[in-house]
Amino acid sequence: VLAKSIPAKKRGVKTGEPLGMARDKCPDLVVAEPDYDLYVSASQKMIALLREVSPVVEQYSIDEAWVDMTGTERLYGPPVLAANWLKGRIRRELGFNIGISCNKLLAKMAGDFEKPDKVHTLFPDELEAKLWPLPTQELFMLGAATARKLRRFGIDTIGALANADPVFLTKALGKQGQM
Repeated sequence: VLAKSIPAKKRGVKTGEPLGMARDKCPDLVVAEPDYDLYVSASQKMIALLREVSPVVEQYSIDEAWVDMTGTERLYGPPVLAANWLKGRIRRELGFNIGISCNKLLAKMAGDFEKPDKVHTLFPDELEAKLWPLPTQELFMLGAATARKLRRFGIDTIGALANADPVFLTKALGKQGQM
């Protein structure tokens, strides 16, 4: 599975899993062949559009990038207003989703919340309400094996992880615990 629809995700289909496992979870799954040339073209258009609005663009993957809008407030307004304007333009021209926050991790998490065609914020004052209730496996860069280990320690949510003792996490998980 290279990408999944919202209904497939709701039935437990995960990016990167074999199609057979995805079909077990979603027997009526519709599989479309990837169009690499289209993906590359859309990616290039997205990066070009982002570079029009900010000099600081960091491409993370073929369909994800971080944009630092610091210093552009006089052009585009406050962050949420700028994000809504940018979302509208991206939606009209490319059909992508965006998230907004004060750092890359939170922006990535915000962009993954609910799709499509939404601007999601995830600022520090929103963490407890929006991020902490989520299962640990939803945390960006936390893999399935680490989530299983955390569950063995009774840490099932991102909030429980955020409130866990850092010394314990480092002892239990090594470098991953520190991260």
